[in-house]
Amino acid sequence: MPISNDRELATAVAQASSLVQDIHNYCGRTLREDAKISFPRGLIGTADSYRSKCPGYLTAAQTSSCAYGFMYLDVLWWLLSRTDIAIVGKQMAIKSAIITLGTLLEASLHIPGLPLSNVLSTKSNSGVGLRIEEAEKRGWISQEQCTALKELWKNRTNVHIKKLRGNSELDLYKVENVNAPHEALLTLMSKLKTWHAEGQPS
Repeated sequence: MPISNDRELATAVAQASSLVQDIHNYCGRTLREDAKISFPRGLIGTADSYRSKCPGYLTAAQTSSCAYGFMYLDVLWWLLSRTDIAIVGKQMAIKSAIITLGTLLEASLHIPGLPLSNVLSTKSNSGVGLRIEEAEKRGWISQEQCTALKELWKNRTNVHIKKLRGNSELDLYKVENVNAPHEALLTLMSKLKTWHAEGQPS
């Protein structure tokens, strides 16, 4: 039966949690097709829906890869928002989301067809930080969004274990390190798509 109130929700969550644990206790790590539970249908956006968000200067391969990245972010959202995963598992899921968002951001800000002098050009050696600042100067993102994306990139470039400061990555990443830049990236990509479609000068 469909859930119609919070009391029914609490009961359903308890039942589902208990059943999932029972399945794991019985099967352990044994790979069994008959032990797979259904992933929520409709939660992951379609590849086409995410391709449509990408600016037109990206190649077909880049557009598809970006779409798959957004689909993967949907999977991570479900894991972080609909399970009680915590401690190391949660940290690594957030870290993975940061890496994926950073990859999408970097791809979006390398624009072909611009002169070498333009920091957004694929010919330019300008780092992502400068490209984000240029996006703010052009009015594509707000100052707050610029800060969120620069923080994202800072986290992205520090995920390498060889650069790790302190004893571990435990409690290093927060959900907020993903949510704000995710929204900012969608805004930026929308503006970039419109800018390119309108044939704006460099």
